[in-house]
Amino acid sequence: MTKPTWKKLIHELRSRTNEFYVNRLAPENLLVTSWRLVLFIVVLAVLVVYSSHKVDQKVIRINKLKVELKDLRSRHIDMRTTLMTLSKTTNVAEEVKTNGLLYSSDAPYKIKIED
Repeated sequence: MTKPTWKKLIHELRSRTNEFYVNRLAPENLLVTSWRLVLFIVVLAVLVVYSSHKVDQKVIRINKLKVELKDLRSRHIDMRTTLMTLSKTTNVAEEVKTNGLLYSSDAPYKIKIED
């Protein structure tokens, strides 16, 4: 048995569709008498295609946002690590030493203001 080619399959499908139309639909004028139903089905088909397209767009956008969120989270962790490193007491002391500031020998005290 030989494997049918695409050309043969399409030709067979076309001939069967044409035969169905000529033998069943055309003599009874089924399409002409039920044009409202045909129009309704066409509108439903268009809506299905449209909604499918919109869902695909939203899935693509969600995936892009997930990638962006992952990138922003990693940048946030890097910045937080850098801030923690820069705000250490020893690093701050080294940075302000160039301005002439030194450690205080006295402990800080609280100023209380009474109303």
